[in-house]
Amino acid sequence: MRNLYYCLLIVLLGLGACTQTSDTDIIPHQNKIRVGLFDTNGDSPGCITDAYEALRIDSLMQPEIIGAATIMSDEILNFDLILFPGGSGKAQTIKLGQLGMQRVKELVTEQGMGVLGICAGSYVLSQTDGYPSLDLSGMQAIDIEHDHRGHGLVKFSLTEEGKKIFPELGGRDVWFSQYYEGPVLTLPKEPLFKAQSLSTMLSDVHTVEGTPANMTNNRPFITATEAGEGRVVTFVGHPENTPGMRWMIPRMVRWALKQPFISYTKQVVRPHIYEQEILYTKERLHQQDQYYEMLWGTPKQKVEAIHQLVMLSSWSAKKKVIGLLRDESQEVRLAAAMAIVELERTDAIEDLEVAALTEKDMKLKRQLEIQLALLKSMVARSL
Repeated sequence: MRNLYYCLLIVLLGLGACTQTSDTDIIPHQNKIRVGLFDTNGDSPGCITDAYEALRIDSLMQPEIIGAATIMSDEILNFDLILFPGGSGKAQTIKLGQLGMQRVKELVTEQGMGVLGICAGSYVLSQTDGYPSLDLSGMQAIDIEHDHRGHGLVKFSLTEEGKKIFPELGGRDVWFSQYYEGPVLTLPKEPLFKAQSLSTMLSDVHTVEGTPANMTNNRPFITATEAGEGRVVTFVGHPENTPGMRWMIPRMVRWALKQPFISYTKQVVRPHIYEQEILYTKERLHQQDQYYEMLWGTPKQKVEAIHQLVMLSSWSAKKKVIGLLRDESQEVRLAAAMAIVELERTDAIEDLEVAALTEKDMKLKRQLEIQLALLKSMVARSL
């Protein structure tokens, strides 16, 4: 549990303890799985980074950021799957244009390419009247007028089919994932393709004033669809931004491409670290803002704020903490390093490398090197 992580923080701050870590297994392979992450010239770059880093858990995955020009050209034929990340669904489809949208449909249904959508990407892949969608997932988004409904760490359960794909999520009925105003999905009256739900969202998110209750709960949370020659996956939530759950993204890429599943290491498969739902009500948002302000306070306040933001599964903690590797306080620098590892921010490997390299205090240097080794172990190596 996360409390153990902060017990370790106290020990390291006081004693400079050393731990041993093991790298992820080296998995030899010949052919990469090329995944093109669709970018709309900077729209929600954090969502693109999160998806990119989640894919690096799998040694076969080769994530690359692509644009509409790539999709329209023959270059896209060198890719195995297109991933539409979180951000804005309409921003993504307007960037694709009508011909680009038609191109993606043909690539999936006629040429067997895989496609995966996360949050806004689920809107893109849906079959939703009045919305510029690709009509591929066999699911319809409803209550779009209340899209700004709230966010937080939400509960979900697996269907029987979902349990087959995610055997790591055994032993209990309720699991947790980040959610940020994802679509409310239901079956359309005349689905073009037959979708199956792999999991069900259990949380009732309506923390924004004016949004209806009992809308998000008991709805599909992860869907999988056979669409002609290709396969389609949608995530309503954000496992790619949920420590301990990010591996679910490469797992479903493998499903979409009919590739055999592989096991991921215990450094990234950590579903049991969550114990309860955390929805961002007005009170909790205010509390979060107070902790953000504390990041400019005394070293003691900064360490406490880092701790609380991680414990609260704060959406933006991932952006706030990295800069504290360059704080004047040794305690703050170590706390930031440990939080980066807990948050699985593998995009901060370079920051942590430089922090360890330039650290003058030898005891802290060794502690930073330990955290760096842990962070690097979350990225699969390949031959």
